[in-house]
Amino acid sequence: MLLHFDYDGVLVDSFDQLLGAFRRTAVDTGLGRPPTRNDFETIEDLNAAGLAALLGVPEPDIERYTRRTHAFLEEDGYEPAMFPGIADLLRTLSERHTIAIVTSNYEHLVRQSLARNGVDGCVSLVLDARQPGTKGEKIGHALTRFRVPPHEAFMIGDTRGDIRHGRAGGVRTVGVTWGYQSRATLAKEAPDYIMDSPGELLRLLAEAR
Repeated sequence: MLLHFDYDGVLVDSFDQLLGAFRRTAVDTGLGRPPTRNDFETIEDLNAAGLAALLGVPEPDIERYTRRTHAFLEEDGYEPAMFPGIADLLRTLSERHTIAIVTSNYEHLVRQSLARNGVDGCVSLVLDARQPGTKGEKIGHALTRFRVPPHEAFMIGDTRGDIRHGRAGGVRTVGVTWGYQSRATLAKEAPDYIMDSPGELLRLLAEAR
């Protein structure tokens, strides 16, 4: 099977760092308002550009705004901790399945984190913010690359947008509740499964056909 994982909020606990970077960007650029925790919980498609638009950043300035946010993350030493159990989950699943990460973050930051945790070799592909297309389109790219039919693939995410893009890519969807959005918010998008812990997710994916 081909397993597509979102990164922030699914594999790593990066909320406080991202919230801080977006708040610094608002002050530094004078664009939009500073975000609140509730913005991350309620937004339907959580990515840097979508959040910038929600915060009132004018469309022509969104790309500059998101670049500045990522620059702040790097300046601050972006090293979010993996959620407990995630490294073991990736090691176990990679023994039988192909793992891809589909993220609004940048590949080099993702790879650095994977390497720090000794699991870089478990991930076959990272499709990041610099690559064109929606997450759904990137899922389609991964399916084609690895020659996997959609019914043999999953998208695992922590936001409504992840679930929506997984459905657009034709794959089964899993919402996880330890990330940016709550079980109640995820349920509005009706994912195929909702999981409350990495251990529960591992049992689901290890047994899936």
